Amino acid sequence: MINASKSEKTLVLFVDHTNFLKGLREDVIVRPRNAPSPVERSAPSAAEASTSSTVLVAEKETMQNIQSDDSDSDDFEFYDSDFDAEDGDDDIFADNVDKSVNDNNDKELCDEHEDEDALEDDDLNLREEDRKHLKKKFTAFNPEIDMDNPSFKRGMKFSGVDELRKALTTYSIRNRVKIKKLKNDKRRIQAVCAPGCPWMLKASNDKRRTGGFVITAYEGTHKCEGSFPVKSITSKILTEKFMHEFRDNQKLDLKSFAAKVLREYKMCPERWKLSKARKDALLQIHGDEEGQFRLLMDYGQELRRSNPGSKFFLTTNSVNDPQSPDYKEHLATVYWSYDACKRGFLAGCRPFICIDGCHIKTKYKGVLLTAVGIDPNDCIYPVAFGLAEVECTSSWEWFLTNLRDDLNISNTSPWTIMSDKQKGLINAVQKVFPDAEHRFCVRHIIQNFQRAGHRGETLKNDIWAIARSTSVPKWHRSMEKLKVDSETAYAWIEELAPNTWVKAFFSDFPKCDMLLNNHSEVFNSYILEAREMPFLSMLETIFYKLLQRNETKEREAKKWSGRICPKIKKKLDKFIEWSNECSVSPAGNFLYSVSSHEFEKDYSVDFNARTCDCKRWQLTGIPCHHVIACCRKDRIDPENLVHSCYTIDTFNKAYAYKLAPLRGRAFWENMNAVPIQPPLFTKVMGRPKKNRKKAPEEKIKKGVKVFTKAGVTIHCSICGIADHNKKGHEKYLESIAEQIQNNIVGEDDEIDIPSIVEHVIPHTPNPSMDPTQKQDSMVYRMQVEDGEHVPINRLLGPLPENAFVASARDNIPHSRVRVTTASSRGNLRGGRGRGRTISPREQATSNAAAHQGNTSTCRGKGKKRSVQATGTGNTHFPDAPCAVRGRRAVGRGRGANELPDLNVEIFQDHEAQEVPLSQNAPADEDI
Repeated sequence: MINASKSEKTLVLFVDHTNFLKGLREDVIVRPRNAPSPVERSAPSAAEASTSSTVLVAEKETMQNIQSDDSDSDDFEFYDSDFDAEDGDDDIFADNVDKSVNDNNDKELCDEHEDEDALEDDDLNLREEDRKHLKKKFTAFNPEIDMDNPSFKRGMKFSGVDELRKALTTYSIRNRVKIKKLKNDKRRIQAVCAPGCPWMLKASNDKRRTGGFVITAYEGTHKCEGSFPVKSITSKILTEKFMHEFRDNQKLDLKSFAAKVLREYKMCPERWKLSKARKDALLQIHGDEEGQFRLLMDYGQELRRSNPGSKFFLTTNSVNDPQSPDYKEHLATVYWSYDACKRGFLAGCRPFICIDGCHIKTKYKGVLLTAVGIDPNDCIYPVAFGLAEVECTSSWEWFLTNLRDDLNISNTSPWTIMSDKQKGLINAVQKVFPDAEHRFCVRHIIQNFQRAGHRGETLKNDIWAIARSTSVPKWHRSMEKLKVDSETAYAWIEELAPNTWVKAFFSDFPKCDMLLNNHSEVFNSYILEAREMPFLSMLETIFYKLLQRNETKEREAKKWSGRICPKIKKKLDKFIEWSNECSVSPAGNFLYSVSSHEFEKDYSVDFNARTCDCKRWQLTGIPCHHVIACCRKDRIDPENLVHSCYTIDTFNKAYAYKLAPLRGRAFWENMNAVPIQPPLFTKVMGRPKKNRKKAPEEKIKKGVKVFTKAGVTIHCSICGIADHNKKGHEKYLESIAEQIQNNIVGEDDEIDIPSIVEHVIPHTPNPSMDPTQKQDSMVYRMQVEDGEHVPINRLLGPLPENAFVASARDNIPHSRVRVTTASSRGNLRGGRGRGRTISPREQATSNAAAHQGNTSTCRGKGKKRSVQATGTGNTHFPDAPCAVRGRRAVGRGRGANELPDLNVEIFQDHEAQEVPLSQNAPADEDI
């Protein structure tokens, strides 16, 4: 036919499948003009079957007469009835449209009655060409389309017996009939419906003709009552049917899953089937949990390849396998960090790290250790992660050491660590970060406070008031209030170091006054979905969450306006509202006195040193309401006084580094490492717990706290010891004896694994790489900014000479010489009266009397009054003109009064000496 089409213009081919033309007369058949008589060719076979085709093909030589060689008359004689305009288009539509084709994709019931039998035994001995032609008469079952609502007919071909079984099960569920398989093996299937129902299906393997499983007999009529074959809905069917649902939502709960199944099949199976279907679906999505541990080394290499500078290393424990002489390497610890997160943290985040641990909710358990920072908008900023078997001193020491070395920290004094009050964590922080400030979460302190027996909202509010005290006077006041409410609670709180949980004693360098470890809790909740996945899937989920988050934060910052981040702007607006109740008194040099209605009514504000007596400005770097009131006085924008660690530019520096995506697992480099086995675990009875145990005060239903007896300590009426009653007294004694005998570790004792510390990778610190020495780090910029704001030096030294006197020193006249009558007459001998001079003889007599303790009198008249001092005493002035003795003095002269109870100073040659006078002297004496 192909060869004929190259040389011939028209080729008429008639294919008669039903031998219709064979029974007609020659004059009835309509042919084109000048068309030759058809040539009949029948396929040879052993016996002519009723389904054999008669092919009418015109001979090539005869067809050549139809066309002409470059003749217009031949074109005029060409005739085709399909293109006859006189007949219209109705005949064309009727003859060429296949009515059996469903253009609307509507589901139609199959025709149960076939006009012909495609499975006659006469076709078994056909040739290969005829057998291929015969295959076209079998309808193939398409599982992608037909499996949702299957329909059967005789001659339908299936790829295998499993496909037919699955189709029968789906048919039973969709039509709500109970199909029973009388024969069910690899060669044949015979299925029937309920007794009395004519429905029947037979199928067998037909390798010779179709190469598949073919339905040989089928009756599709049902006369039975409908039923609900819930048992036919297996977990495997549910897994395959709702696989896309679990891919979209891996947290799909069983209640929502049951609603979807009910909507689809109009019936719902048991809960355990739903749970198993969900488990199988997640297993197919994430893969084998145990097999993922063998890919950890390949994942680490891919992470380091795509994100240079990232860290990923693990350690194993060699365990002797009793079933084989070889040792198996079981996973012990894993530490990993991303280069983009580390660089962003050092470039734009404050030196404040929140550390906490959370449990992995798989059958292999483990504790996920996290280090989370705070970005300029007071949001979480993950830094590093670790996996350990348990949370103890050694595991925290291992993690913190790797974190310190990973961030190149050699000077730990600028850093602040926030954590819960755990014994092992406290020891690890003191060892690894010896100079860092260690703060404790107040919520955990309150939990320990209540466990010690100090319960009640009043005591709880007192603890919060103490923790929120930003000044020492306010802290003293809150402590006194707690002491009044409860002496025992006051004694318990007094044992805590205030610099670990009270704002008044916090360091103001990190610009953070947080009292809670909320950032770690928020991140643990952020990766809650990942913690329920297999370990490698968890790593990939955390990676892509952070990858997407960094990109989202950068786009989010482009929409902000102003200088500072939105959350900081809200805090500043709150202080602006509070500042309306403050009054300001300027003192000059950017010093102010602020009065408010608070406990401490007066506060001093210094713009030069960026300080306020309430200490809020120093702790957070955000101007408090006292400072904002001063800004309003001098018309200063408060945003300009906000620390640079809260600016949008700093935020962009923190999220300027991006994570590069990883390739698929098929592209990972095979490291040919030792096969890593899952961590050792002990299987416990019961269903694994995935929810955290909440404290009684945390239980909230419909926005209201629910008070239960949970947490209430019971006491035994026999021994008075807590945690058991009278009925359990004997069991308590038995447990105590067993603990003493077996030396069982108590609940408060820590379980430590010192071998974990051996997994720390050796590191040589480089002081030049420390963040405090690198100019592009946030710690360095904070040091520089704090050094720029210093208070004014008020130590001015001794008082200077009067400026007027110093400027007119040359014009000051000399001291005037006093001229008296006696001096003018030359009478310089001693005598009584004004201006009398004591003779040397009288002076010697006076000195001798002073040594002998006798009474001497010194008289003289001043310009206005004279004073006489008389008495006996032990005070001697050898160079003075008179000696003052005794304990009583009498004044004579004009305006003389009694001496006050003061010290008298006698000046001689510009030198002062003090003489204590009697306390019995009158207080109104005028000297």
